[in-house]
Amino acid sequence: MKNIFTIVILLFIVLNISAQKKIPVTATGSYEARDLTLEEVKKKAVEEAKRNAMIKAGISENVSVSDFLYTFEDNEQFKEIFQSFVSTETGAEIMVEKVTETNRDINEFGNILIEVEIEAVIFKHKKEQDISFVFKVDGIREFYYENDPLNFNFLPAGEGYLKIFNITDKMAFMLYPYYDEENEMLNDDIGKLFAKNKKILFPLNENMDGYYFGIDDPKRSKEYNLLIFVFTKNDIPFMDEPNVQNIMRWIYEIPMDERAVEQFGIIVNK
Repeated sequence: MKNIFTIVILLFIVLNISAQKKIPVTATGSYEARDLTLEEVKKKAVEEAKRNAMIKAGISENVSVSDFLYTFEDNEQFKEIFQSFVSTETGAEIMVEKVTETNRDINEFGNILIEVEIEAVIFKHKKEQDISFVFKVDGIREFYYENDPLNFNFLPAGEGYLKIFNITDKMAFMLYPYYDEENEMLNDDIGKLFAKNKKILFPLNENMDGYYFGIDDPKRSKEYNLLIFVFTKNDIPFMDEPNVQNIMRWIYEIPMDERAVEQFGIIVNK
């Protein structure tokens, strides 16, 4: 019994050492400017709140803020559905779950002042990113028309498992592995292990000659798509409803040394 108890304790310690640490944080931020729009000032205030949240959680080393999305030529509306992510050399990321604007004012100099409070979850990783676990994607253009097929090559530097998400300002879904109950002949095999240094042409399903993108709204002449490639060392299922929050939470919960992520922006024109 003593030996079993010791083994259980050691297992508990190992699991806690290797596990992700999720830290809920509430923080505030503010920004003041004259030559920016209200939305731009608010975005700067949120970025400041994120920095303060990271510092509050004890993560202050080389904090930098950037947008987790491709830079389009005209994407202000598209940007609104995405949140920024924070990365540090210690391996931490932040996901904002709620933003509350606590104050909006214009001072005597004509500057706009906005103050916000955020509720966020910080994912602190135990290990840094594995720089040898990478992949390369060739063949994706920035501009497509509705009837253009999307084909691309995927080349991993190590063996692993791939998932591809497509996100627009109206919906999100898993592009690969593709699954549709009504069109089983188009479904991909689940749990495919990609071999090291072996280039693969997508789509993999021989019944598909390419991926096609449409524009659902007849009033729009273009639609923005963001493809997110997530390559992992282990086959980690995505079981939630596909939306931005669930996809980002799923990515962040994977240890940094066990994943590689790239994103590609596509503009689809009529």
